[in-house]
Formats: sequence, C-alpha cells, structure tokens
Amino acid sequence: MKYLDNERGSGLVYILWIMVTSIVICVVVLNIAKVYAVKQQAVNATQLAALAGTSVLVLATKDAIKEFDIDSEVEEVIEQRTLQRENDEKSIGELIDEKAGEYRGLAKDIAYIKAMNDILPPRMAAYGELNSLVNKHVGGVKESFKRTVRDVVKKNGGNEERIEVTFTSEYRVEVEADVTYEAITDSAEEYIKSMTNEVPQKGYGPSLEFLRGVSTGG
Repeated sequence: MKYLDNERGSGLVYILWIMVTSIVICVVVLNIAKVYAVKQQAVNATQLAALAGTSVLVLATKDAIKEFDIDSEVEEVIEQRTLQRENDEKSIGELIDEKAGEYRGLAKDIAYIKAMNDILPPRMAAYGELNSLVNKHVGGVKESFKRTVRDVVKKNGGNEERIEVTFTSEYRVEVEADVTYEAITDSAEEYIKSMTNEVPQKGYGPSLEFLRGVSTGG
C-alpha cells in the first residue's frame, strides 16, 4: 500500500514538473515571437522614415528645377536657360518627366527619381545657377527633413531620442532607430536576456545620385 502511495506521489511530482516546464517553454516562445514582431516594427519605422526623408529632398529639388525653368529677370539665369534650351530643346522639368515615362513597370516615384539621376548631374555641372538653386533648396529643408524623419519614426513606435540619420556613399538616406522590447514576464528575461531591451534596425531610401556634392540634411 505504501508502495502505491509513493508511486502516486512520484507521478504527481512528474506531472507538476512537466506543467512548469511547459509553461516556461511557452513563455520563452511567446517572448521570442514578440522580439521578432518588435524587430519588424523597427524595420517598418526606419524604412518609412527613410522614404519620407527622401521625399523631402526630392520635393526640394523639384522646387529648384521649377525656379530654374520659369522666366527670370536675372540676366545670368536667362543666358543659362537659353543655352539649356539650345542644347536640350526642352526644359529640365520636361526632360525629367519624359525620362521617367521610359521606366515602365516601376512605381511613379521611383521612376521619377531614376530620371532625376539621369538628367540632373550633367546639367547641374553645366549650369551653375541650376546647381546653386538645388543647393539652396535642399539646404533650406534640413530642419524639415530631420523633423519629418523623427515624426515618422515616432508615429511607428520607434524611440524618438535614439535616431541616427546619415547619407550613404550611394547617396541614400539611411535611418537607424530602435523599438523598445519588453518581456511578457520578468522571469522570461532570464531565459532570453540577449533579446531584451532595444531592437535596432536600419531603413534606406532609393539612391539620389543627383545630389552628389550637394549639402543634404543627413
């Protein structure tokens, strides 16, 4: 009889051990899943922020192109616009629009940026006023550029105080930021301590080759 009681006691301990182990494993698995979810959140935050920052620089460049293409009373600008018309027969804006139309199958924004990379560099080198206008407009949006990047990171759950924005050697906006990870339970942190705290990621915009030599907001 005592032997049967001991058997039952041992069986109960074994069952309890299995239950505790199963709970711990479930908690660890859930926390690992949460880490990957937070990682994806950081990826989205940085990627969207990089694209938003890129848009600010592209819009500033478009404003510079418009200013160069419109009529001006400045003699130097008139001379350069006349020379440009003689060489190209179309305005800078028209050339970019036409070139963007050749990139079929690409998203409209990406096609436009690729067209800017094709059209602008040789013309910015040839026409000093165009180069000056691009520098002026792009330089004038530095604060707006940084603010836009930070706002997008923040809205997508990133840590606003830990954001790094740079301009890579490939002329791409690079945004690095992190999202704070919090374990589901305190005990779980002991099992996956290396996966806790901040989860950093980087996001990139498309190459803005036309900004080579231009002072950007990065």
